[in-house]
Amino acid sequence: MNVPNKLTILRIILGIIVPILMLYGDFNGRILAAILFVIAGVTDYLDGWYARKYNLITKLGKILDPIADKIIVIGCFFVLSSLTHLDVYSFWWIIPIFLREVLVTVIRFILLLKDHPLVMAASWSGKVKTTIQFMTLPLIYFVFMFRHYGNIQPALWVEFILYTMLIVTTVFTLQSGWSFFSKNWKYL
Repeated sequence: MNVPNKLTILRIILGIIVPILMLYGDFNGRILAAILFVIAGVTDYLDGWYARKYNLITKLGKILDPIADKIIVIGCFFVLSSLTHLDVYSFWWIIPIFLREVLVTVIRFILLLKDHPLVMAASWSGKVKTTIQFMTLPLIYFVFMFRHYGNIQPALWVEFILYTMLIVTTVFTLQSGWSFFSKNWKYL
């Protein structure tokens, strides 16, 4: 249990706390959720950087890191969808994201349970996808907060950026899923 893995476990814990605070929190609880989400994003960067810099890359880290990302991303997308249904974005936007994340995770676990376990590290397309997801979620969150607490309708350009980011997130999510399956088809 090295420093990068401890940071990843912290992100898993935050991945559970943040959506709960978003869903059930009052204004202060939701602000705390935003702060904790930023901390989770920073730890996502730091654990990889630290592991590469100090040569602390482990099989456990390769397993836990993508799981931590999926927990916080799926949790936040679901909660924001339920809080903003038809107000900011519809539940339908997250179905491809959810399916990709669950399928890839299930396949990774199946490959781990084989007689000769195969641990798959995140690919560059998976890392880009996660980065874009981590950029899209705060935008959705702030639009929700302004509408819910400030009764402020965002400008048309903000809506344009929001939906552009949702499209880009969906495209990169599907592309990284396709990349994962095409690269690993022989193992399946």
